[in-house]
Amino acid sequence: MTTIRTDKPYATKVRSRSRTSETSATLNKRARLPVFILLLVIAATVVYPVVFLAIASVRTNADYLRNPFGLPDHITFDNFISLWNNYGVGQALLNSVFVVGSALLFTIVVAALAGYALAKLPVPGARYINATFVSVMLIPSQVLIIPVYLLLSDLGLVNGFAGLILVYIATGLPFTVFFLTLSFKAIPDSVLEAAKLDGAGFFRTIIAVVLPIGRASVATVAVLQFLAMWNELLFAYILLSDNSKALITPTLANIGTRLVTDQPLISAGLLITSLPPIILLVFASRYVMQGMAAGISR
Repeated sequence: MTTIRTDKPYATKVRSRSRTSETSATLNKRARLPVFILLLVIAATVVYPVVFLAIASVRTNADYLRNPFGLPDHITFDNFISLWNNYGVGQALLNSVFVVGSALLFTIVVAALAGYALAKLPVPGARYINATFVSVMLIPSQVLIIPVYLLLSDLGLVNGFAGLILVYIATGLPFTVFFLTLSFKAIPDSVLEAAKLDGAGFFRTIIAVVLPIGRASVATVAVLQFLAMWNELLFAYILLSDNSKALITPTLANIGTRLVTDQPLISAGLLITSLPPIILLVFASRYVMQGMAAGISR
């Protein structure tokens, strides 16, 4: 009969290593606990305003005044119906989608072409062009309102969607071009050379190679520009004086100044205004996180 001996010192070492790893895992979990609590607090501060708006928007004004932070006695959607039928929120929402969508599409297309050219082609003075974009980004848009208004007035573009779209494109292009230029520089030159060997031209290379590789960066800058254009108030308020052409932010601002005491109605308007950005972030969050991670790694 064969006897199998157990090496006790070796078994002791294995158990010691196992206990050490378990202790390290426990310490790591305890170290992550404060970070988790901090992130939970941050998430609560972000989610709470949306939840508060959602609850307040389905209450009557009398119910809200009795207990602003309580739950509604009964749910009503009269605030949304009133905003849609009596205050032109529906038309303003459609106007905003058209203006912001048109400006965003044109901005992304032009910025992608310019960013690829500045990143991968021998453009004379590319460094100075990028420096110019950075300098323009430092100029507050508020100081441009008077010269922009005078210029658009001379061109007959005041109180029209075309003028506002041009303003949004002009103010959004510098950052978008600068962002995509940095992103496209990370694309390996060997990939672009392979596309050229396959007979791909300038536009085909961008569509078939550059944009698929840099889709996370494109999605990130598209979301950032959408939020900036959607929430913009100054140019939209001054350049569009016709109520039938007003965007959602000036419309909501007018409602807020006239109906300060009707907080449920204002909350319903704020909730409607915040829904498109929230929906966009839900669908594009994966690409935005990839773009942010790629930017941090670079």
